[in-house]
Amino acid sequence: MCEAARAHHRAHPKGASALRIVTWLSALIPRVMFPGSLAAAARYAGAEALWTGRARAYDESTLRQAADRLDAEGASTHVARAVWKQVEGAVAKVDEAVIAHTDMFDQAYYTKKLAHAAPIGRLGNRLLACAYFGLTTVALPEGPTLFAHLSWHKPASPLRDALEDLLDDEARLAWWHDHVRLHIVDRGANGDPVLRWMGAWEVPYLTIGHKGAELWRFRAPTLRNEHALPFVVRPDARLGGDAEDGPWELIVPAHPDDPDATRGIRFRSAVAFTEAELLGLNALYKSRWPSMENELKGLQSRGFGRNRTRRLELTVSRGTDGELARLRDREEAWVAKVQELGELPVSGRSFERIVAASRKVREVREKQAAVAQAAPFKHARVEGGAERLGKWLHLLVHNALALALATSPDAQVRVMDPTMVFDLLLGRSALMCVEAGRLTMWVEAFDSGEDRRRQAALVELFNKLGLRCRGSAVVIHTRDRAVGKAA
Repeated sequence: MCEAARAHHRAHPKGASALRIVTWLSALIPRVMFPGSLAAAARYAGAEALWTGRARAYDESTLRQAADRLDAEGASTHVARAVWKQVEGAVAKVDEAVIAHTDMFDQAYYTKKLAHAAPIGRLGNRLLACAYFGLTTVALPEGPTLFAHLSWHKPASPLRDALEDLLDDEARLAWWHDHVRLHIVDRGANGDPVLRWMGAWEVPYLTIGHKGAELWRFRAPTLRNEHALPFVVRPDARLGGDAEDGPWELIVPAHPDDPDATRGIRFRSAVAFTEAELLGLNALYKSRWPSMENELKGLQSRGFGRNRTRRLELTVSRGTDGELARLRDREEAWVAKVQELGELPVSGRSFERIVAASRKVREVREKQAAVAQAAPFKHARVEGGAERLGKWLHLLVHNALALALATSPDAQVRVMDPTMVFDLLLGRSALMCVEAGRLTMWVEAFDSGEDRRRQAALVELFNKLGLRCRGSAVVIHTRDRAVGKAA
């Protein structure tokens, strides 16, 4: 966080000092990790003065304005780089390639204004000013799952928008090719155009197909498991796949441990799997639940889905953007055709073809103008502000916590989610003893023996981290409420 603050100050030397930026971020991080609103979080900010040095906690409006100002000056970009450095540093310490997951997270905002919306569960009939966020995680082998990227999109944006934002960076794409063994995406990216695009970018994708399969149809499978159920690997004919170079279509039993299973699942992939990986492909794809879905639920439990920005703007829908993009592609194709025909020897036939192609260019341009003119303008969420900065800070702290928990010798601590850590330690009432060069925190101990043991393991882990606050060492102890006995 301090490095991100210093980088932001170097980029904007006439703005707030690096110390002031660190102070703002130090106060803002606990607020955005609070499950409620920023106003509600201000009521529980009693310990904030310890690390800010102020006589009282910041007002909610002050931090909201500071967050908007920092984001407008590019602070979110610096925090995003810090998040990416966390991932790079963690992956550099492992010898194996990692598995990435990308998915969309939709966040609704209720409004009385006419707004663009999308079918979000049962909320599709409400008046919403939605925002879609693309999230990408990287799962370390035998280690934690880290968030690597966040992108902001209009309502109803497909998963491809998140993938394009993720890979639209040469350095990150090169890193992806070197370190990501498999990139698992959900049904939102299993269409042929998206998979062709991913194949052109050499993304090692794995996704699930549209249709199932009946296992009895496959008489000559690639291999069979111990229950004689067929596993089939064949070129993906819809993408012009090759048996050696791919991409491939893979049919595996939906229930590989059931000898009487009859239903199969179709997967589509650009990765050549070993026999052992193929036999466990169903479980491998389902790793998206612990490595994406559960991690996202952990974020939401700590306020990730709260609306921190209320501003709206008039804009066209994501569907209109997509239609205009397709029309621009058609226009470019016909313009290229006109130029190609113009280089041919002049003849009556070539002249007729040039006129026909020119007519197509004119028709496409008229279509673009008509679509743009008829597009309805409705309200949508304004990208940026406290919403964007708060989410990036949330991911930064989530990754730091995951990396810290992974170093614990206690197996139960290593698999804890943020909610459990806050319940056992970070969210507990505590007393602070301020001394010269030392801050001693006395946390209320649990009565339950199992909770007490896990809390003690967390306290030991945090004390090993060597935490410091304004130059003073932070030491944590537990304290029994009944008898005042310290541990």
